[in-house]
Amino acid sequence: MKGMDLSRAYFQDTVLPRLEQDHPELLPRLAAGLAGNGSDCFGYDDEISRDHDWGVEYFLWLPEELAGEREPLEAWRQQVFRDNPPWAGRVRSAYGARIGVQTVGEFYRSLLGSPTGPETLVQWLQVPEENLAMAVNGEVFLDRDGSFTAIRERLLQHYPDDVRKKKLAAKCMAIAQTGQYNFLRMAKREDWVTVRTVLTRFADSVMGAAFLINRRYRPYYKWSWRALGELPVLGTELADALLEISLSPDFSADELRRQSERIEAICARLLEALHFWEGVRTRTDFFTAAGEELQASIKDDLLRSLPATYE
Repeated sequence: MKGMDLSRAYFQDTVLPRLEQDHPELLPRLAAGLAGNGSDCFGYDDEISRDHDWGVEYFLWLPEELAGEREPLEAWRQQVFRDNPPWAGRVRSAYGARIGVQTVGEFYRSLLGSPTGPETLVQWLQVPEENLAMAVNGEVFLDRDGSFTAIRERLLQHYPDDVRKKKLAAKCMAIAQTGQYNFLRMAKREDWVTVRTVLTRFADSVMGAAFLINRRYRPYYKWSWRALGELPVLGTELADALLEISLSPDFSADELRRQSERIEAICARLLEALHFWEGVRTRTDFFTAAGEELQASIKDDLLRSLPATYE
């Protein structure tokens, strides 16, 4: 039982007929759906999710010129809930998303800092990737004039190419610094806390690179590994390999050697993907070479002038 399925059915069966009856003048200008913060918006909700911020809910999005209708429409929305209590009412927490009636611009501004999303390359760099993922997740149940969906579809085209290369270059540099360089060095020092930190940062960078290669926004860290397994390019393979690294039982010499081999196998597959999908030419195994090549291929002078490690 998925929250999105319940919310969609409630909107179609209960809310839409009431909108057609009570607000026919607004219906051509309204958009409705469920997106943003929440496991149900990514389709990852399960039994554990149901203790908070889960259950039937939906946004109504208005054009800016109809912002004055926001409060009366929210009162109407709440009355529909009272008249037709859903089977799974939403349990709210103090820190969950506030879902209700917004203008289109308010929804995108709350996640991206502007009413239509980033425009310049610097703005694209400034928006957290997880917020971009939340801006395009979930479902749009209704959008008759298409204004909400137009922004969503532009965002779904993914980063401008220079921004994507900048971020991917930084991931390559981090992969080299963590897994390829510092893992065994810190193990030799028997600094096991840092070894764990290095492996975590390596896994994080590998996942980030995979999302960039697939031209998908990476979600909040809680769902990154799960979403990784859904990516068409290397997704399942990398998810399985990172799981194997995470399940390593100890720090014995044999196990450290196996971990190092797992790291290099992951790097080899990623380098193949960079050759095929990104046109990277270097055959050097150490990932700084790929990062520097990607950095040098950036056309924008400002982005290209930034350190390769910066994203």
